[in-house]
Amino acid sequence: MAEQGKSRQHGMLLLIAAGLAQFIITADWWSVSVALPLMADDFHVRPIDLQWVLTGYVLTFCAFLGIAGPLGDRYGRKRFLLVGIVIFAGVSIWTALSTSALMVIVARIVQGIGAGLLFPLATAVVSDASSKDQLGRNIAILTGIAMLGAAMGPVLGGFLAEVLSWRWIFYANVPVCAIAFFMVFFIASESKDPAKSGRLDVGGIILLILGISALSVGIDRIPHWQPWAWIAMTSGGILLLVIFIFLELKLSFPIIDVRLFKNRQYLGYSIGGLLGNSAWCGLVFGATLQLQIVLGYDVLSAGLFFLFQSVSVAVTSFISPMLERRMGTVVLTRAGLAFQALGLGLLFVTDQFIGLAVGMSIAGVGCALAWSMPQAGAIKLLPHEKVGLASGTILTLMIMSGNTMIVLIAMLIDLYPKTVEGEAAGIRLGFLLSAVAALVGVFLALGLLRRHSE
Repeated sequence: MAEQGKSRQHGMLLLIAAGLAQFIITADWWSVSVALPLMADDFHVRPIDLQWVLTGYVLTFCAFLGIAGPLGDRYGRKRFLLVGIVIFAGVSIWTALSTSALMVIVARIVQGIGAGLLFPLATAVVSDASSKDQLGRNIAILTGIAMLGAAMGPVLGGFLAEVLSWRWIFYANVPVCAIAFFMVFFIASESKDPAKSGRLDVGGIILLILGISALSVGIDRIPHWQPWAWIAMTSGGILLLVIFIFLELKLSFPIIDVRLFKNRQYLGYSIGGLLGNSAWCGLVFGATLQLQIVLGYDVLSAGLFFLFQSVSVAVTSFISPMLERRMGTVVLTRAGLAFQALGLGLLFVTDQFIGLAVGMSIAGVGCALAWSMPQAGAIKLLPHEKVGLASGTILTLMIMSGNTMIVLIAMLIDLYPKTVEGEAAGIRLGFLLSAVAALVGVFLALGLLRRHSE
């Protein structure tokens, strides 16, 4: 009994350590999102011009999500998790000291490397230490801790940016990273995939980075470039990603195992997570601009308004392990996407206080479920030694899709006149696009996911 108690205590401490590592990533992203208008004022640019503070960061985040799994599987998950924490903390200081918009964007691109290593390997370390019957519960708890960061991020970002400076959003990362580093160092055990061998897929890494970058830049430049130029850039990005897929199919040890998608259940979870995170990113990006640019809220008030979403995200995240045991990941994935579609639909039709509050609360429930349940369901499908690759693959798709949604919405807003009314119309269209993404996710999850396969 004493040994069991020690084991449970060790397992909970490991969950907290890995959760703190993921917490700081989600809190940072959402904090920065809500502080963009204030950062733009500081550098004398439009908030929409700083979207690359988010999307540039996500590009390297996405690329290294795919790299992190194979690196951890081959050379040690704990080792590269600690490397990711150090990079993220170090570049946070660089970002806080930046003196221009360009410097912030460059620093954030580098910071995405640390985040991309950290996030999936925190999941992989917990997954490796969990028994099969505890895996779903532990992933749900880990996601709950990470989602607390997403819930608190806008509020913390609004408070720090308004009361101190937006730079303190990045300074605040450092002590949390230090705590996470020492907890992981002393509590986590090293693990690898003994089947991994051979050379790292450098060609796949380069193709993935170039493909995502070209696609994002091409979409972003639609309002500014001649049609032939942005079509060529976007098409080139798509072509590179297609070549990447064919390359990965031929390799024994790819950075993203496309063969996983032959499993219908894994494909269903991946699509559900992809569209769910697209909807969530569209919600936060659009609501940040609407509250501050259209409705005139200051940064702190906008951050506090996000409590309507944050509370529902936090509560749902922490009851989701109980819900998962009773209802299963399939039902909850579908439900999460449906809640997102409903909440975003309300945001599309109204900008009144009550409608916005209710819409963000409903969408928050969906965001928590549509983020955690696809990951938990997908990871449970595969053997323990494949958790690094599985978590890296599905997270890459989810984060990449969220980045694409932000770029799309920024592009739509840029197509309208540079007035409050024009930006308001573009933001509403962004809410509609996000709601449609979630609704499509509901129908695809109904068609692809089967409850008897859980």
